[in-house]
Amino acid sequence: MQESTKTSNVQEQGGAMNAHPLSRMEASSSDLVKEFVNHVDTQRYLIILEDLSSMAQWDTIMSYLPDKKNGSRIVVSTQQLEIASLCMGKPYQVSELRQFSADHSVWVFFKEESREHTKGFRRDEVVYRNRPSFAQDVINNCFLVGRDTEMKELDKLIGLPLDSSQGKSNVVPVCGDDGVGKSSLVRTVYNHYVANNRGMFNMFVWVNVSHPFNLMDFSQSLLLDMHLEPPYSGRIYRDAFQAEYDAIKLCKEVLKERQCLVVVAGLQSKNDWDTINNELVSAGTYANCIIVITTEESVATHCAASSGRVCNVKPLDAAVALDLFRKVFPFGSSLNENMIEQAKPLLSKCDGVPKRIIALASYLGPLANRPRETQERERKRLNDNFKHEVTMAKCDSFLSIFTSISSSFDACPHLLKKCIFYLSIFPENKMIRKRHLVRRWIAEGYSKGIGSCSLENDAEKLFNKIAELGMIQQAQQPITETDVIRKVSWQVNCLILEYIISWQTEEKVLLPLEVSVLEGKCSLTTGRVGQHLAIRKCWEGDEFMFNSMDFSRLRSLTVFENWKPFFISEKMRVLRVLDLEGTPNIKNGDLDQIGDMIPRLKFLSLRRCTPISQLPDSMGELRQLQTLDIRYTKIITLPKSIINLRKLQYIRAGETTPGPEEMNEEPYRPRRTRILHTLLSYSPKSSRRGSPTCHGIKAPKGIGRLTNLHTLGVVYANIAGGESILRELSYLTQLRKLIVSGINGNNSWGLFNISWHALTNLTSLSMGLTKGSDKHLLQFLELPEKLQRLKLYGHVAKLPKHIGRLDNLTKLTLQMTTLFTMEDIQELGKLKRLHTLRLRFVVTDNDNSGEIKFCAKVDSSSTRVSSTAPAFFDELNTLEIACRSSIHVSFLDQMIKLEQLKVDCSYGLSLDFTGLEHLISLNQVVLKGSPSDGCDCDAFKEALKQKLAQHPKQPPLKQEQKFRPGQ
Repeated sequence: MQESTKTSNVQEQGGAMNAHPLSRMEASSSDLVKEFVNHVDTQRYLIILEDLSSMAQWDTIMSYLPDKKNGSRIVVSTQQLEIASLCMGKPYQVSELRQFSADHSVWVFFKEESREHTKGFRRDEVVYRNRPSFAQDVINNCFLVGRDTEMKELDKLIGLPLDSSQGKSNVVPVCGDDGVGKSSLVRTVYNHYVANNRGMFNMFVWVNVSHPFNLMDFSQSLLLDMHLEPPYSGRIYRDAFQAEYDAIKLCKEVLKERQCLVVVAGLQSKNDWDTINNELVSAGTYANCIIVITTEESVATHCAASSGRVCNVKPLDAAVALDLFRKVFPFGSSLNENMIEQAKPLLSKCDGVPKRIIALASYLGPLANRPRETQERERKRLNDNFKHEVTMAKCDSFLSIFTSISSSFDACPHLLKKCIFYLSIFPENKMIRKRHLVRRWIAEGYSKGIGSCSLENDAEKLFNKIAELGMIQQAQQPITETDVIRKVSWQVNCLILEYIISWQTEEKVLLPLEVSVLEGKCSLTTGRVGQHLAIRKCWEGDEFMFNSMDFSRLRSLTVFENWKPFFISEKMRVLRVLDLEGTPNIKNGDLDQIGDMIPRLKFLSLRRCTPISQLPDSMGELRQLQTLDIRYTKIITLPKSIINLRKLQYIRAGETTPGPEEMNEEPYRPRRTRILHTLLSYSPKSSRRGSPTCHGIKAPKGIGRLTNLHTLGVVYANIAGGESILRELSYLTQLRKLIVSGINGNNSWGLFNISWHALTNLTSLSMGLTKGSDKHLLQFLELPEKLQRLKLYGHVAKLPKHIGRLDNLTKLTLQMTTLFTMEDIQELGKLKRLHTLRLRFVVTDNDNSGEIKFCAKVDSSSTRVSSTAPAFFDELNTLEIACRSSIHVSFLDQMIKLEQLKVDCSYGLSLDFTGLEHLISLNQVVLKGSPSDGCDCDAFKEALKQKLAQHPKQPPLKQEQKFRPGQ
């Protein structure tokens, strides 16, 4: 292409020149004008006009530059926004090219082009937008590594239709940690809509929320970013600084008359959103979409019409984080596999946050071309004292994070600071259960409530505050207790640990609390242990070194995996917490003197200490004990002395998953586990020592004296005297959670003799029936009215007759040996607050096929829903189904709030669904677990995908893998 480029500086040089910029040229040199006109008529050109100041100039210039439709281009530079918009004509698009300050930005206006756009997102599609430099553009694209799923999800949420109960405008909150790439993600999708408008929107606005928030300032920023044409534009620029100018009113008018895609970036509080929503968003139309970017998940949930409309941008998993690290490692620096392996410990400190990964790569880049010994020495120094090294290196990305952490920490009250420092007990990447930490804090005295209930609530509030500050966060992979149980887990933010450790090193006084850690070959130089001692798996110390330490102030001892019998000392007289969870080499005799050595103990956890099969009799001396956790051990009997511990509040033992005697078929287990389970089941010795078939503990007579108990389980009732044990439960009036297994016809009278009306605080109940139980066993059981969670498992054939009267029930898990009747469905549909329903069907009838029809009421003469049908599953949000029989599940349009459907593959894939398109709020379908042998998983997925494709919202089908030990 032959291209001609001309630059003209249009300035005011008298009235004549101002009116006709080319007239003087024409008068003095008509030949030059003719040559110019001929040139632009026959050639493609690029002409740049600088300092255009009036539309009169533009009209005159354009008379010499007719549009020949040959691809010629004119670039106009002007300081007047209205002139820029009028030069373009309609329709046009606007993009911010660069922002130098709050009051100084460069914008580019360009015409919309009618063309066929490719489907999906291309990162180079609108590279001219928001691109101050090539380096910055590369970094912005790096934030998108591994974000294809999130981009598709956000695009889908933008186009998601609303119903009348969800407000007028479609609000899509995007939340995530600082530096996780929220803005880059939203900017990419936003630019895609600007460049490839599908007719959904005719206005695009991006506005940052100022702090402190001011609605008038927000409205003015919103209007300025709208680049309105007359008549709105004249009002904005004429009256922007006049008292009568009402930006809020004008914003309402525009949002009501236009179809707007608005991005509200940097929202920090619910109150700010309520103001924006009430004054502006609610005045808009259904055609508007508001994308809210915030770091607070609670704020995002508050903004959204429903939980399914929140786009949560999570940190990258380890594999994607490593991929990003490779891509952003500085050019010219050699990166080999050995260096990558050495960098992985440092990479874990970035917590999967792209901004930190990019900063780390920039920091390590210069080391790549240095000698290997120097590289290893520098990386070790960085790993050992991360905060100090990045501070000395002035690494801005990490410095800003540590500054933010310090600011947040300084603003915390003293008690919260103690809880934050307490987190340094746990090593990096350690999975932590919320309940576990809450019970420890209660024993430490951090909770100031009155009574066991308020103590736990107060400790949970402390945990939630720390989580809100981002100092502890949900782990990407949940804890796996067994091969069939998954729990929500948390991890301490790696940089928080670095901050706490550095503070303990740098500050010798005024620490909220002292945590001593034994690891490697280290020993305490002063010999004096702090209030809390953590012994890591790798500690190589001996008994002499340990006994030389001063334990006079020790309040908690936490051992990670590597147990030694001398760890308990009679010098630990003020010890409150003994946490031995997951130590595989502990033996029964190691705890024989526990009651004599540490009589003030309040918290004892032997969870997953698998060799332990009995508790010592000296347990009866622990008169201050509040928490006893012995789950996943071989302990099947509590010692008789346990009834002397009148301050006990929490006892967890056994397993909560049903055993073979409570199920008619084996639960899914890996092959190696199934073989081991079979051997144990037939071993008399293993049965005496706590075979996995027990799934509970034998409570001693007198258990009813522990009147402070609020959590008890699993109590195994299928023993001699089991009926009397069940009757004693009536005296535990403080119970809030109760788990009972082994219920059958022999002990059922004990179940019916429980004074359920006396258990006024009971909110969670789980009952397991053994094989051979009367199918009508639970039918006439009167359940406590305040129940919020109910689980019935094992040989359950009939539901309690009046289960529909439990108005407070929010979660219900049922494991049935028969399919639901229409009466069962209608009774369950009466549960006004039911949010989660989990169903497991292990059908024992000869006919292993059937149908479950979710509908309120069906006419006897047809399959149509009656027009007079009552309210039906009004609040149900999540439905989970598993079945080993061939069952047809059909839905009608009654479950209007159902957003998530889960199918458990480990129970087989014999389910067939119809009517999914009637679940109007369905956001996703999840396949859980690993398919059992012989299942055609691919065929099931394909059939389910075809049915979901007919749904108006086309919800995605996701696979949720089952995590097992060792994974």
